[in-house]
Amino acid sequence: MFKGHGGNIKHSTNYRNNGILDFSASINPLGYPENVRKIIFENFDDILHYPDIDCAGLRKYIGQKVGHSEDEIIVGNGSTELFYLIPRALKPAKGIVFQPTFSEFAEALKCSHTEVDNTILREEADFCFTFRESRFDDKKIEMVFLCNPNNPTGQLVEKAVILNMIKQHPDITFVVDEAFIDFVDEPEKYSVIHDAGTLRNLIVVRSLTKFFGFPGLRIGYLVAHVDLVKKTMEYKEPWSVNALAQCAAKAALEDKEFFSRSREFMFHERVHLFNELSNIHGLLPYKPTANYVFVKINISCVTSPLLRERLLGHGIAIRDCSNFIGLNDNYFRIAVRTREENMRLVSTLKTLLF
Repeated sequence: MFKGHGGNIKHSTNYRNNGILDFSASINPLGYPENVRKIIFENFDDILHYPDIDCAGLRKYIGQKVGHSEDEIIVGNGSTELFYLIPRALKPAKGIVFQPTFSEFAEALKCSHTEVDNTILREEADFCFTFRESRFDDKKIEMVFLCNPNNPTGQLVEKAVILNMIKQHPDITFVVDEAFIDFVDEPEKYSVIHDAGTLRNLIVVRSLTKFFGFPGLRIGYLVAHVDLVKKTMEYKEPWSVNALAQCAAKAALEDKEFFSRSREFMFHERVHLFNELSNIHGLLPYKPTANYVFVKINISCVTSPLLRERLLGHGIAIRDCSNFIGLNDNYFRIAVRTREENMRLVSTLKTLLF
C-alpha cells in the first residue's frame, strides 16, 4: 500500500527508467560503493542457502565500528522493520512522537495497539525540539520516538539535551532514529549511539541504505542495552535480512574512502543548493543539516501538491510534505543530488514560480 513516502514515483521508482529525476527520496547521490557490486557478484551463490539467521558476523563487525558488543546490536530489514519491532516487543501503553517526522513511528506504535501522542512542534520555532518536563506528565507514557536529524525538517537536537531527557525518565524507553546522522557535520555533538548499551532505556536505530545508496537491499541496525536486545529479539522474525544485504553492508562499512568522499561532497553541495533556493522568489528553505533541504512555499497561489504536479510535468519529482502530521500544503522536501541535477531543479523552479 502506498503511504506517500519519497521515492514512490508513479509507474516506477527508478527515475533512470522512466525519465524522472527523483528529488523525493533522500539517498546518497553518489550511489553505492563500488565494492558493494563486487562483493554481491562474488557471493551471489549464497542465495542457494539460508542467510545467517542472527546476522552474527555483521553484528560483530558493526559492534567494532560503533564501539559495542554484538550482544547489544540487532540487524533488521531496513530501520523500518526495527521501528515496528520495538513497540511490539516492549508493549508500551502510550508513546510520544514529535511531529512532523517520519510517519512510520506513529504507525509502528498503532500496530502494537499503543496509544499515540502526536506532539506538534511549533512552526514559529522552526519546528525545533525543546525539552519540556510537562510533556512527560502523563504517567501512561512509556516510549518516545525522536528523529535526529529530523526528517523532513532537518532540525538537530544536541546530545546533551537528549541524554538529560533520557536520564530524567528512566521508566520511559527513548527510540532515537539516526538514519541521516552520517551526513551531519560534527555528528559527535548530536549522536547518542555510544551511550546506547549503557543506558537501559535508550535504543538508537540507524539505516545503512541512505548513506550507502542501496535502499533496495533493506538493511539497518539498532544498538541498545543487552537486556533490551534480548527482550526485543524474542519478537523478531527469523531470516528477515537476506545474505546479499548482509555482505553488502559489511563491504560498505569497510569503504572509508567512499565515506569521506560522500561527506565532503554533501557538505559543499547542500550549501550551494540552499543558496540557490534562497534566491528564488517565493521559497524559504531551511538551512540543511543532512542530504535534503526542507522548503516553505511563501506564495499564496502555489501549494506543494500543485508544485509537485507541475515539476513532474518537467520530469522532476519532489517530496510533497502536506501529508506529514503538523505540516500543511506550504512545505516540500528535496534531496541534495549532483550539481548538474540540482541546477536543473533550480532552473525549473525559477521558471515555474516567476
